Amino acid sequence: MDTKSRVERQFHADLEELTQTAELVLAGQEAEVPSKWRDVSRFDDVVCFDYGGWGFGPSTRYWGVNYVADDRLAGFQGMSLEGAVPDGEGWLWEEDSGDNRCYVEWLAPCWYYFEMNF
Repeated sequence: MDTKSRVERQFHADLEELTQTAELVLAGQEAEVPSKWRDVSRFDDVVCFDYGGWGFGPSTRYWGVNYVADDRLAGFQGMSLEGAVPDGEGWLWEEDSGDNRCYVEWLAPCWYYFEMNF
């Protein structure tokens, strides 16, 4: 099973707990990281749930889901995806002068899968 499929399966299994955690984090309260997820962090109005990562230095990849309160397109750690283009079932942002790229795909209202490559 590929990375996206694993994350998506875990996301649907944990959706209620993830939503409750995102709401606590957005309210400025402490929240436990749901089991099976590596980390939860807030970037303005985006709550990032890291599921996995791999690599070292300039060859690093992260994947997980974002809760975006206003359901706008946002990438890894809430980054702007201005200039993202449709790609398969989602959108792809690529850095103009480098090799950084972020893929996002809508999962449910306010929820997006992300995969960031550095």
